[in-house]
Amino acid sequence: MFCDPESYKKKYEFFNYIDEYIKYDELTEKNGSSDIQGLNYNFINNFNVTKFDDLKKLCNRFVYLVDALRKRNEGSTFNADYDFDYLNYWLNARIHEIDDEGTCKKLFFQNLRSAHGGIHNSSILSSRIYDIEAKDLIDMNILYKLHKDFKEFNEKIKNSNPKEEECMIYLKRCIEKYQKLKEKCTGDGEMFCKILSNFKIKYDAIDLCKYTFEGKTRKKLPSLESDPNKAAEVCEDSAIDTDGPSSQDRSGYSERDEGSFDIDTQSITIGTVATIGISLPLDNSYVLK
Repeated sequence: MFCDPESYKKKYEFFNYIDEYIKYDELTEKNGSSDIQGLNYNFINNFNVTKFDDLKKLCNRFVYLVDALRKRNEGSTFNADYDFDYLNYWLNARIHEIDDEGTCKKLFFQNLRSAHGGIHNSSILSSRIYDIEAKDLIDMNILYKLHKDFKEFNEKIKNSNPKEEECMIYLKRCIEKYQKLKEKCTGDGEMFCKILSNFKIKYDAIDLCKYTFEGKTRKKLPSLESDPNKAAEVCEDSAIDTDGPSSQDRSGYSERDEGSFDIDTQSITIGTVATIGISLPLDNSYVLK
């Protein structure tokens, strides 16, 4: 199937809000798998019969994610182009995971939009969905996973007596992904280089020596430029204070650093999906089995 992919049109600006989008992605994975009443999934057979179940689940999650982003503003609006850009990336990345060659993302979206009797045109979102070229999608995936690993690290380090090995695994992944992308930032650079630089600022702001690992050890934050396989150095004062950081220190990577806000998942009530032309009732049955 010829998909006519396009170069990535935007400037990776949705990554400025990536911590917020990661939270909604996780919420979607948890709650967005239930079937949608009235949605005819038969169109999936025109794309990949063997991946029907996976693509069906993807449809449910995409509808859930669109509605969750729209409703987070307590209304029926999106956040400028950032939401549409993220939704296009999300759809491209998830379809690519299931069927990396055979399913055209734009065409799949158009069929999804046409598969339900209550669908109406959503011209803005429709114009933002297109097939991202493979090389651009690969870079975006690495950049997305880099931020997700960093988020996981910050959650682990805030635990009482965090495990050193577990935290260092996430830091190693961050270093590997950062260096892989940094190699491409030469000459006039790529569009994602500014986002990568912003990530480095957030990373370097972490004072890992404030945190006491399980076993009363403290380690320095490995440099993003260092060998990812090299063991982290011991903090000079690691033996002085064995009681661990104060609650203020343990706050570490604050909401200000994330550039986002906490999402009370219990407060998100998914009502009627009105975006991308899908109208249907959603209730508490949206729980990942």
